[in-house]
Amino acid sequence: MLGVIQFENVGHVWLWLLMLVAGGWILWTTYRGIRQRSGRRLSWGLMALRGAGLAALLLAVAKPTWTRQNDLVDPGRVAIVLDNSLSMSLADPSGQPRFALAKAAVERLQEKLSGGPGPRLAVDVLDLEGKLLSDLPAEPRLERTDLARAITGAAAALRSKLLLGVVLVSDGLDNTGRQEFQELADNRVPVYTIGFAPDTEAGRLDLAVRNVQAPARVIKNNDVRVEVLVTKESGPAVEAEVAIKRGADPLVAEKIALPAGNAEQTVSLKIKPAQAGRFVYTAAVASAAGERMLSNNARHFPLQVDADAIKVFYIEGFLRYEYKFLKNRLEDDPDVSLVSVVRRASPEAAGTVADLITAERLKAFEVVILGDMEANYLTDAEYQALIRWIDEGHALLVLGGYHSFGPDGFRKTPLAGVLPVVFADAPPVQSEEPFTLQLTERGKAHPVFEVSGDRVKDAALWAAAPPLAGCSVVQRAKPGADVLAVNPALNVDNAPAVVAAAERYGAGHTMVLTADTTWRWSRLTRVLGQSDTLFARFWSQTLRWLAGRKVDQDRPPLVVSTDQPAYQVGKPVVIRAVRQAGAAQNPAASPGTGDVRVEVIDEQGRLVTVPVQSNSGEPDVFSGTFYPTAGGRYQVLATLAGPSGASANERTEFLVHGSDLEFANPGTSPEQLRTISALTGGAYYPVESADELADKVERRQRRISRVERTEYWNSPALFLFFLAAVTAEWVIRRRNHLV
Repeated sequence: MLGVIQFENVGHVWLWLLMLVAGGWILWTTYRGIRQRSGRRLSWGLMALRGAGLAALLLAVAKPTWTRQNDLVDPGRVAIVLDNSLSMSLADPSGQPRFALAKAAVERLQEKLSGGPGPRLAVDVLDLEGKLLSDLPAEPRLERTDLARAITGAAAALRSKLLLGVVLVSDGLDNTGRQEFQELADNRVPVYTIGFAPDTEAGRLDLAVRNVQAPARVIKNNDVRVEVLVTKESGPAVEAEVAIKRGADPLVAEKIALPAGNAEQTVSLKIKPAQAGRFVYTAAVASAAGERMLSNNARHFPLQVDADAIKVFYIEGFLRYEYKFLKNRLEDDPDVSLVSVVRRASPEAAGTVADLITAERLKAFEVVILGDMEANYLTDAEYQALIRWIDEGHALLVLGGYHSFGPDGFRKTPLAGVLPVVFADAPPVQSEEPFTLQLTERGKAHPVFEVSGDRVKDAALWAAAPPLAGCSVVQRAKPGADVLAVNPALNVDNAPAVVAAAERYGAGHTMVLTADTTWRWSRLTRVLGQSDTLFARFWSQTLRWLAGRKVDQDRPPLVVSTDQPAYQVGKPVVIRAVRQAGAAQNPAASPGTGDVRVEVIDEQGRLVTVPVQSNSGEPDVFSGTFYPTAGGRYQVLATLAGPSGASANERTEFLVHGSDLEFANPGTSPEQLRTISALTGGAYYPVESADELADKVERRQRRISRVERTEYWNSPALFLFFLAAVTAEWVIRRRNHLV
């Protein structure tokens, strides 16, 4: 429609005409006088400039506006209310979460309502609290469902629009205690409902982490197997994800499929700790299918990660296969630092090697390995230095050999009193018969012989290992010693011959391995084209156990954890922050230095500082308590502040389960949704047929007139023209001396 120009300040036209006539006469009279006095025609040009400037000012005072009326089409609108309460996280009989099915139905319905024949429809999506949703939420979080309020709230939010209908997508579970919805009968628009079939099995699904098996101590940058036992009770078949986390950071995850009904599955996950220290890891299982109980979906487990290479001193009396293969293996192990000495000349020519073992030299090692040698290969002083070193907390391993366990071996040296076996009194001192190593019950549980973590599987692996070519013969193990493996083909004193035995001596350990052909576990398997994993794992684990590793300096300065992975609203959350000593990369982490600050952040980003304190007994362990007031996922941020500011940050997370109100009745209520639709003149549709509803919604639109005004009186251009005209007239008149 064409617009109309109006002068809003012109109330009486005759008055404005009178002003124009009077002003024009005064202007003409003034400049006519100038023309007569000066005799210059320039005066009329100056009159035009001054008149144009005054006309612009008068126009602004008259307040001109351009008014036009537009006829617009207001499309009809449909409000879709998506139930985002916790009960929607539960699974339907297909195993899919109700919320995922509901979101898919909303997207299909949006697409069909926005298109289709006839007048265009606009679609608004809201949650149960009446908030307009630009994007559908990832998961339901609301702890209470009020269906009547959700419907009336949606209608109120769009009351200025042409609302043609409200669509409620819900499981029908209203937990306000309302028995009927008569207040909706006066609703001016029909309410269409989309729901789920009756489900008596809903909410019975329960996933849980029942057990976690992991070694107590591991080496930094080594692969570590963690066995997670996941169980499932009731419910349909589901897909789940099992993950290992350190704090809030996921390290590894694996998807698994669990059948309908009850099931359990052991999931083997491999992690590679990148930092040394004492940590609390979390094994967790999660599924898109909702569960009533999430408190058993995660378990904490401790893990001590050692870092420094194990320092090993290997002394061998003869060049032999065992020395060659063992030396190569230990040199290939990234966590072992090996120094090896072997006598290359004949024993008769070589004699005693002076100062091979001294108290000062032993300070650089954690484990000493003695191979095949005669007793006089070492002096009495060296034996005494070695025994004192073991007593101080170190480890000795003696390997089988014709000489070391023979008549001229260690039997008459001070070392005989340290070892866990008693030497044979009479020949034979060596068996040449091949045999397959047999683990004792002690051996099956010992970390030296652990391969998969499953004792039955490990025993089978060792039983299938290549046979060893004989062993040294000892009389028996000493009282108190642990016999780990035996030779079942050889009896000594009516018992299988001891092959591997270990014993504590003072603060240290001693171990004897009477077999001297473990190299066959490597060579024979490789000849057959197989991996020599058994040989590698045996020796790596033997050295690690003997070293009794202590945590070294390479560790994060701060570690934070909670006492549980999940809690209920209002229950205390105990937070523990450990300021680890000796973090080499961070001096502020030394004991007694650096202030620890702990903060908790909820899902809305609200931050709460949790007071923490330590005690004199554990000055580097800080603990505090936090009480969550609402359900959701919380993050814990621990900061270690040094003299120059924050020097370390660590974080973890925990889950808080909200009110059980949403899960009190885990089923679905399509009848409740049908009642709402019947009261308001709408209709009920199952979730799989949601898009059919689009054909039932009345399509219409309305025309509205919108008046648009454009004001010109306050235009900067008009004001600038006034200034320019008046200024130009004055300047020209002054320069030409026209008064």
